[in-house]
Amino acid sequence: MTEVPYTTIRPALLAADSFTQLSSSDFALGVTLSPRGNELAIHTQIFSERSSKTPGRSEAKPPSLSNKDAVWMAKWGSTPTSAVKLYGDSYVTFKHLQVSARQRQDEGIPFESSQNIELLHGYTEMYMENVQAYIDQLGMEENVDLDSYEHWTTVYVTLGLFQTLLTPQSGLMTGLVGEELLLWLNVNFVAPTSEQARQYAHKEKPWLEDGFWDYLTRATVRGLWKGASHFFSILSSHPSPILRRIAPQLVKTLESHPRSTSYGTEQEFFSAHSRWSDSVRLLRRELQLLNKTEGQGDWREGLEDLVGILEGKQDVIMDICSEGEGAAGWREAVAVWGIWVRPDFKRQDLPDTLALINDTLPIDGSYADEAAQAALVSQQLKRFLHNSARQNPWLGAHIADLMENMDMTVYDTPIADDDEDFQDDTNIPADALTLRDVLIMDYAEQILHADPGSWQIEFDYLAACGPVGKARLGAVLSRLAVDVEEDNSVDRSKEISVLLDTREDRMDEEGIEEEKSLARLTGMQRVQKLVEVCKDYALWEEMETLCKVVARLLIQRRRYGDAISYSIYAKDFNTVSRISDLLLEEYIVRGRDEFIELVNSVPDVSDVLLDSPTFHLGGMSSLAMTSFRNRLAFLERYAAFHKDFRDGKKKDAASGLMNMLNSDLVPKWWWGVILIDAAGLCNEDEMWFEESDAYDLLRHVEEIYIRADQGCAPDYLGALEKMMQQDMQKEDDRRSDTGDGVTVEAALKQLEVVRLALARYLARSFTMRGGR
Repeated sequence: MTEVPYTTIRPALLAADSFTQLSSSDFALGVTLSPRGNELAIHTQIFSERSSKTPGRSEAKPPSLSNKDAVWMAKWGSTPTSAVKLYGDSYVTFKHLQVSARQRQDEGIPFESSQNIELLHGYTEMYMENVQAYIDQLGMEENVDLDSYEHWTTVYVTLGLFQTLLTPQSGLMTGLVGEELLLWLNVNFVAPTSEQARQYAHKEKPWLEDGFWDYLTRATVRGLWKGASHFFSILSSHPSPILRRIAPQLVKTLESHPRSTSYGTEQEFFSAHSRWSDSVRLLRRELQLLNKTEGQGDWREGLEDLVGILEGKQDVIMDICSEGEGAAGWREAVAVWGIWVRPDFKRQDLPDTLALINDTLPIDGSYADEAAQAALVSQQLKRFLHNSARQNPWLGAHIADLMENMDMTVYDTPIADDDEDFQDDTNIPADALTLRDVLIMDYAEQILHADPGSWQIEFDYLAACGPVGKARLGAVLSRLAVDVEEDNSVDRSKEISVLLDTREDRMDEEGIEEEKSLARLTGMQRVQKLVEVCKDYALWEEMETLCKVVARLLIQRRRYGDAISYSIYAKDFNTVSRISDLLLEEYIVRGRDEFIELVNSVPDVSDVLLDSPTFHLGGMSSLAMTSFRNRLAFLERYAAFHKDFRDGKKKDAASGLMNMLNSDLVPKWWWGVILIDAAGLCNEDEMWFEESDAYDLLRHVEEIYIRADQGCAPDYLGALEKMMQQDMQKEDDRRSDTGDGVTVEAALKQLEVVRLALARYLARSFTMRGGR
C-alpha cells in the first residue's frame, strides 16, 4: 500500500474524535498553498454534490470549528539556528552595502572604477566569511548533515569564483587572471592531497608505487611542485641513468618557472617567460634524443607528461584534468590554462577558452553549481544569476545585489536566441523590477519567511526592491503575528552575531550593534519597530491594521493607556470609546484605587495625536475627536474626584463633581453613580456644596425619575445597577447564597437615598442661612 504524505498541523484544528463528524457533514477542509513562501491557508469548503445527492442530509456546520468562514494560516519548515546566524550576519553586510552604494553614487564614483571594485571585493569577502563560518558550524555539529555541508561548500566555491573574476582584490579587470584562477582552484579543489604525499614519503623507491607519477603531474599542473620537491629530487637516485641525468635539468626548469605575481609589469613577465621557454625546449630535445623504447612502462610516460605540461600542450593538460585522483575536469583546465597554455591569459579570453575546453571536458549542467560557474566563466551573466539562484536562493540574491553595484553589461556575453537551455521566466517589465529585485524578494520570502524571528531582516530585503518590494512588504506585515508581552527568554543577538574583530576596519561598530539589537526585540519593542517600519515606507493602511490588532491585545491585558494610544494611531475612535467604558467597568468591579491607577496610565490626548504617525494624513473628523476627547476628559476628572475624596480634599472633590455635571462630560448611564457620589459628600458634617449646586443635583435626580416614567431608566441607571449587582454578588459570595438580580426598581430606590440626602442638605443650608 502506497503511503500518502501528510503534514501535521499544530495546534490541531479538530479534536481526534471530530473527524468522523466532519466526514459525515457537508464540509471538508481545503488547503491553499502560498505561491511564494512556506505558508498554507486552511479553510472549510462545502461538498455541494454530496450534499445534494444524500437524502435527509440536514445543513450542518463543520464540527468544533468556531467559524466556518475563518481561514487558518500555517507554516511548515524551520530555519536551523546555525542558518539564522548566517542569514543575520550576511544581512548586516547587505544593509551596509546599500548604504555604501548610496554614498558612492552621491560621490560620483563610477561603477567600473578600481575603487568601486576593490570595495565590492571587500563585501564579497565578508559574504564568504559568513558562508565559511556556517560551513564550520555544520562540521562541528554532533550529527553532521552531509548534504547541507556539501551544498554550502559548493556555494562558497561559486562565490569565490565570482570574487576572482568580477571583484578582484586589485580592482583591475584588465590584468592577467591565471594566478588568481589557480589560487581559486587550489583552495576549493584540493589536489594532490597531503595523504598522498605521506603515502609516498615513507617509501624508499616511491616511483614503484601506483599513482606516483600521477601525483607528480598533478602537483606540477597545479603549480605546487615545490611541495613535491622531495620527490623530484629523489629521482636522482632512480636506477635509470638516463632519468638520473634528466631529473636535475627538470628540477632546474621547474625552479625557474616565472610566475606573473613576481613581476612588476606584464612585459617583464612575458620576457622572462620567453627566456624560460628556451630551457623547456632544451629539455624536450633531451627526450627526443632518447630511444623510443627507453623507459617505456616505467618512467617514460610520466616524464613525457611533465615536459608536456611545461610546454603548455593542450591535449596533455586536458588529459591530466580529466583523469586521475583529484582531477577537476573543465574547471581545473580553465584554472591552469593561464599558467601553462596562455601566459597572457585575461578575462576576455575566458569564453573562447571554455568553449575549446568543453569539446574535450564537457559541463554537466544538471548540477546547479557547475552550470552557474560555467556561465560565469563564459561571461553569460544573466544565465549565471539564474543558475546561482537555482543553486541557492541566498547566493543568487546577494550576487545579484553585488552585480547591480557594477556595470556588468560590458562583460556580459549575449545568449543565443535559439538557446533552449536558457529561458527568461521573469516576465516582469524592466521598469518595474530588475532581476536583482526578483531574486532578493524570492530569497526574502522563501527562506527568511521560514523563521518568524527574521521579520526585520525580511522587511529590509523587500524594502530594497523598489515599489513592488515595498508592496510585498505590506503583505508580509499584514500576516505577521504580534504580541505585547516581553519575552526575556529569547536573545536572538546570539544567533545574529557579528565578529567585530574581523570587521572593525570595514564597518562601523555602532552600526553593527544597532543591527544586532533588532534581533532582541520582543513585545512592545517589536510593535514599535513595526510601526516605525510602516512609517518609513508609508504603509499607512498596514499601520492602522497593526495598531488595531495591538490595541485589542492591550485591552485583553488591561493595558488601557497604551491601548488608547494605538487606537488613536489607528484612528479607531470607536475603540477609544469602548476603552473608556471598560475603564468605568473596572471602577465597578475593582474599586476606586485600581481605577485611579488605571486612569493615570492614560496618556495626554494632545501628545498622542502629535506623536501619531497618521495624524498628518487627516481623516479625523472634528466630531469624532470631540467625542473621544470628552470621554477621556471625564475619566481624568472622575479619577481626580476620587483621588481628592480619598486624600481628604473634599472641597476640591465637590467642585470637580459639579464641573463634570455642568460641562456635560458625565455619560448619561453614569448619572446614577455620580449622584450616589454626591450623596456621600452631602452626608458629611461640612457643607461642601453651594446651595445652588444642591438644587442642580436635585434637578438631575428628578430628570432621572421623569425619564424612568418614560421607560428610559436603564439609560441613566445602567452603571448604578451594575454596581449594586456587584455589591450583591460579593454579599452572596460571603453568604454562599445566590440572590435575585438587581432591577430598575431597586436602582430607583437607591436613588431615593440620594434625594433624601439632598433634601436634608438643603434643609441644613436653609437653617444655616436663616441663622445668619
